Amino acid sequence: MRDVPVTTCQIVGREEELGAIVRLLEAPEQLSGVAVLPGEAGIGKTTLWLAGIDTAAAHGYRILSSRPSEAETGFSFAGLADLLGNAAPDVLPELPPIQRRALEAALLLGESDIHADDRAVAAAFLGALRLLAGESPLCLAIDDVQWLDAASLTALRYALARLDQEPIAALLAVRGDVPDWLRRAVPKERLRTVEVGGLSVGAIQELLRARLDATFPRPTLIRLWETSGGNPFFTLELASALQRRGGTLAPGDELPIPSDLDELLHERLDGLGAGALDVARAVAALADPTVPLVESAVGRRSEAGLAETLAARILELDGERVRFTHPLLGSAVTARQTPSRRRSLHARLAEIVPTAEERARHLALATAEPSREIASILDDAARAAHARGAPATAAELAEQALRLTPATSPDDARRRLLIAADMHHRAGDTDRATALLEQARASAAPGNERATIVTHLAGVQPSPQDAVALYREALSEAEGDDALAATIHLRIAALMRFTEGIERGMEHGELAARAASHVGDAALRCRALAAYGLMHFNTGRGIPGVEMEEALSLERSLGEWPLDDGPTWIYGWQLCWSADVDRARDLFQEVLSVVKARNDPAGEADALWYLSLLESRAGNWDEADRYTTDSLDLWTQLDRVIPPTEFPAAIIAAHRGRIDEARARSQRAVARAEAEGIGIGQSGHSWVLGFIELSLGDANAALVHLRRSYELRNAFMLEPAQRLELGDLLEALIAVGKLDESDDILATWEARADALDRAWALAILARCRALLLAARGDLEGAFASFERALAEHARSTDPFHHARTLLALGRTQRRAKKRGPARTTLEDVLARFERLGAPLWAEQTRGELARIGGRAPSRDELTEAERRIARLVADGRTNREVAAALFLTVHSVETALTRVYRKLGVRSRAELARLLAAKS
Repeated sequence: MRDVPVTTCQIVGREEELGAIVRLLEAPEQLSGVAVLPGEAGIGKTTLWLAGIDTAAAHGYRILSSRPSEAETGFSFAGLADLLGNAAPDVLPELPPIQRRALEAALLLGESDIHADDRAVAAAFLGALRLLAGESPLCLAIDDVQWLDAASLTALRYALARLDQEPIAALLAVRGDVPDWLRRAVPKERLRTVEVGGLSVGAIQELLRARLDATFPRPTLIRLWETSGGNPFFTLELASALQRRGGTLAPGDELPIPSDLDELLHERLDGLGAGALDVARAVAALADPTVPLVESAVGRRSEAGLAETLAARILELDGERVRFTHPLLGSAVTARQTPSRRRSLHARLAEIVPTAEERARHLALATAEPSREIASILDDAARAAHARGAPATAAELAEQALRLTPATSPDDARRRLLIAADMHHRAGDTDRATALLEQARASAAPGNERATIVTHLAGVQPSPQDAVALYREALSEAEGDDALAATIHLRIAALMRFTEGIERGMEHGELAARAASHVGDAALRCRALAAYGLMHFNTGRGIPGVEMEEALSLERSLGEWPLDDGPTWIYGWQLCWSADVDRARDLFQEVLSVVKARNDPAGEADALWYLSLLESRAGNWDEADRYTTDSLDLWTQLDRVIPPTEFPAAIIAAHRGRIDEARARSQRAVARAEAEGIGIGQSGHSWVLGFIELSLGDANAALVHLRRSYELRNAFMLEPAQRLELGDLLEALIAVGKLDESDDILATWEARADALDRAWALAILARCRALLLAARGDLEGAFASFERALAEHARSTDPFHHARTLLALGRTQRRAKKRGPARTTLEDVLARFERLGAPLWAEQTRGELARIGGRAPSRDELTEAERRIARLVADGRTNREVAAALFLTVHSVETALTRVYRKLGVRSRAELARLLAAKS
């Protein structure tokens, strides 16, 4: 129950911090205990504190809470009145008379006006807590502890120092550092410090979408995150101000600071002298400010100015490096300069900074009129920034070069515009890239000039259908440029796997190869060979070894690896979809490290997408979930979420039994894929919807989705190991009695899988052949086919499908009256599904076990596995410790514990421990 009403705020990006609170609440052996949440103002302590209260209430704790304010610090016992106000009638009659009278006086409840003795009040508070904890676990929650009045703080310190084995969890939020008094009052082993720091970029993006219904290009999002230091309050204020100004930032622009924040920041800055302000301005303008650089920029006033800013806590030192104590102060300092003063500062800094790239940036910001010389310097700097993996910086430098290009140099202007657009797109600002390209398209001359611009415009489209339409427009404009024609055909060939099918892709791949053969461009030849390898693979002919080896070797010899849409990505695709899990994982781990190092968020998202699929197939679902989350975060920041990018997330949610999440995601994806003509998106998510229904035991409902997926995929994928829907379709057909249809499909795909020796597909097809034979009454043939399936599983990596084959074997053994072998098989299967964390398939297995003669657990009785987990939890083990002891995943333990709570009618670990103790 709650004694103070609390309004829950939506919590974003605090899973780790909330997890630390949950672990305290779920560990009765660690109570009494204190979780303290230190952090700066606006960082989100209160939101996390409220979420902690909600969690405590859900775990059966009685809540005593207080939210003091600065204005209340002078009112004695105001905090104590909040904490005990509604509980006072329950405890006052049980307290010793001296304590009762003292507490009544403190709470202004007694009829007399006796003085409230601090020691008696503190003792009464401790007694009250112990009385209340004797009835149910207690959560003592105080927000902004620094504003607690002195009398209440004295009672709190007294009680916390004396609590020992009572089931009391204290949840305290405090501005700044953990108070010294708290460290002294609470033993180290009972004090948990949950640091509340800045949110991640992904969490900031989610926060802006949830609170402001706003999305920003990734470079702007990064600016908001960096300037706010990840502080949710500051981020929302900055983003709101940016929205009011149109929501976009031009190159070189600073974020607008809203008036209320501006006033707060100016209070910190207004007292600074001229020398200190000069130092602060130099630090704000420099990319990597150091003491020597600042001294060179400011001159003789630097020493005193730096000392003043350090004393005022505006700046701080880290060795020789100088930085603002909060990034917002730097923005405020910059905003207070006039344009002429700002240009003058940048001109001075351009003379002293150590790198060519930073010099170019300062020259641009110091220059108002076109300059061929400075534009050329910026050109070189943009290329250097791109080479070192800084696309956002490269985009800004290229746009500055474009701004400073004289009107008499149209070719330079067009080239710089294309570079700027490409870099904006790579950095995640597709809107800015599109605006630049549309501007250039409107003024471009017909022919190759316009075709080149339209090709770039097609490359930044999030929709494959829109991209194909623009590439075809570019083809109609292109004339006599083999390199351009080859590039366009290559791009269309790659997109055909998402839209119109592999036959059209083959046509464009051949045209690309023909055009590329007339051009002496090694990178273009690499891509042409890779496109051939992709089409060869997707048409079910396997990996063309000679061509792919040549392409991969040639690519490694080039300066940039891996190439966009190049051989490495295609080879990874081939390994992934031929179920060569280990080699594919090694390749994509290498690619991931490279693209992260060069700050390529789209490449990083792609690599994570593949790794999530690979770990899903390998049965490492916790890892797959993490990869999927990270991949989707990046796609969302880049504004490039399309149905295929959501595919792994839907797969993993469906397999882990998160049915509502998986179904909603795939239904949305199918609708969008239909609207945008993304056939591969329709087919993939239709399979997920069919898999969900099959997991729930409804073969008829599954068939509707699985037939659709199968028919769509026949136009895109003839590689057997790509056909994730195939086994489910065959099982559903057999389950509803469509035996001849399943036989025809089996015959087709058995031949294809056998020709390519795809062990993963052969295992699943052998399982389905066994089910078909059993349905026709040929049990001997069925068991022989199961043996073949298990032999193929031994050559491949997919523990989930291996368990499904054993489940099908156990079912067949049961139906053949082989009860002993069936029970042994099915008990093994149950353990496998529980280790994986596949609750729906574990439930199917329990149903099969229940159908075997002999005593089987009822739905409301704990299974042996559940009993083992319950005993360990009741002994005080954490979920991770239980998982390690029983060789399960943490998710399996969490799922089983949820069932245990439901079956036993308990709500917390403490209740479970008490119940099992009573039973024993």
